[in-house]
Amino acid sequence: MLASVSDTHKLIYRNIPKSSSSTARHAMKDFFDGNDRRVKHDELELAVHQLDYALISFVRDPLNRFYSSFDESFFRLGPWMGSGPIVADKPRVKKWYFENKYKVEKYPYLYEGLPTIGHFRKVYCPPDELSISPLACNDVPSIENGTLAHRFERFVRDYDGREPFDVHMNLQVSNLVWGVTGNPLPVTKLYNATEADKGWLDIAHEKGVHIPDGQLTHGRRITRRFNVSKVSDATKRKICRLMALDYCCLNFELPEVCRTADDDEAVFCALDKIPKREGDKIDIFDELVIQQWNF
Repeated sequence: MLASVSDTHKLIYRNIPKSSSSTARHAMKDFFDGNDRRVKHDELELAVHQLDYALISFVRDPLNRFYSSFDESFFRLGPWMGSGPIVADKPRVKKWYFENKYKVEKYPYLYEGLPTIGHFRKVYCPPDELSISPLACNDVPSIENGTLAHRFERFVRDYDGREPFDVHMNLQVSNLVWGVTGNPLPVTKLYNATEADKGWLDIAHEKGVHIPDGQLTHGRRITRRFNVSKVSDATKRKICRLMALDYCCLNFELPEVCRTADDDEAVFCALDKIPKREGDKIDIFDELVIQQWNF
């Protein structure tokens, strides 16, 4: 498991992509003497249960996170990662792209007419900003006219959630369980990523750490490239169904648009009780398993 660990403050942060993870890793490194490393199951259990470490993470409203996750993943797996200026001096990124691009080949419409990063930027970046610097595009609202949003909606219709094409598309709850067994991590506390600054200030107060004013936020605040305002309510409801495990397990309130009495569009989780048997006799229900739904 990848985590940021501070032995000085007995603090372990579990990284969840697109849930204020950049700010969190910055905070752990700069203010809590933390370092990124792989943590094994037994090591984590020992640290939390016997050595008084706290295991924390940040989680985010699943619908908004899905928008950001898709936007990031779309960029990371675009054909411009196979050749061109972005990967000219990044051979490892280029190698990763060729090893993973097959995952988006089942959605061929995603990159139609966008062979290069230049073509892509012209869709969402104002010409005046683009003429200054491509980086300027990250700080201004997208001008895309629905071209990207339409592709996003088509992808959501085709996507069943079972094979995310990038790590950013994984459910948040999948980062909070052990991959082999599915057992939950020994989490001490979860914080809301929309109030990440407050969360880190609370953590700092508990640990006796001083964070100077204005020195915390470090996220990659890039304007979303596709126009979310053009996403239909039907698509939002499908996303809520795809993200139902996050909504249920993390106790996020459903967006108003996703609250419906229509069984075909309702968001739900099924919780099965697995009986523990002693011989032919059921003793107790000692396991709860959250089941996916069928599309």
